Amino acid sequence: MKRVITPELLDEHDAPREAMERSLRDLRRFNRWAGGTSTYLRLVRRFAPGAKTVVDLGAGTADLLDALPAEVMTIAVDMNIKHLAYERGHSRALRVVGDAMRLPFRDASVDLVTSSHFFHHFEPEENAAILRGALRIARIGAMASDTRRHILPFLFTWLLGKLHLVGRITAYDAPASVARGYTADEARAVGEKTGAGRVEVVNMMPFRFGLLLWKA
Repeated sequence: MKRVITPELLDEHDAPREAMERSLRDLRRFNRWAGGTSTYLRLVRRFAPGAKTVVDLGAGTADLLDALPAEVMTIAVDMNIKHLAYERGHSRALRVVGDAMRLPFRDASVDLVTSSHFFHHFEPEENAAILRGALRIARIGAMASDTRRHILPFLFTWLLGKLHLVGRITAYDAPASVARGYTADEARAVGEKTGAGRVEVVNMMPFRFGLLLWKA
């Protein structure tokens, strides 16, 4: 598929509350049942099994961070305070309203910086800048995972909307996010621009990739 850049409705700060919360629930279900959470955990275990502090960018409701072991200190970063506030009473993650381009953390102050389904929101140079910032604050490195751009996940997410199995925001955003996504080779090319000591791309099922950047 050719990459198509389309704005996503959930990114809008004035999205109706009921529709926004339905979309956040859809995303949590996608993570639970469509492999988002298991992919995230496998990548963290592969990349930094001993990490004790993890910052997640574009964390939304922080459900992925909450899947990490209880002894790991977790910090959710997101620009949208409404997303961070949703279900916060059932989460142990600390929450920071912040810009991924200007992370409010000291150099080498955390072990690992992650993101999931965040990479596709940005252009290659923007992603490289975000990852350079992530490497600055990380002691081990930075990790980004997302859906690979491919016709099959596009059709799957489109069908969910047509069958009214997801909310109206998700019905629009999910196929748009796939069309806006990257291939594994494109993700590697971004990683090579960050100055990381080592770059690795891992293909994960179903139709996901993990971009792993070691600081040294």
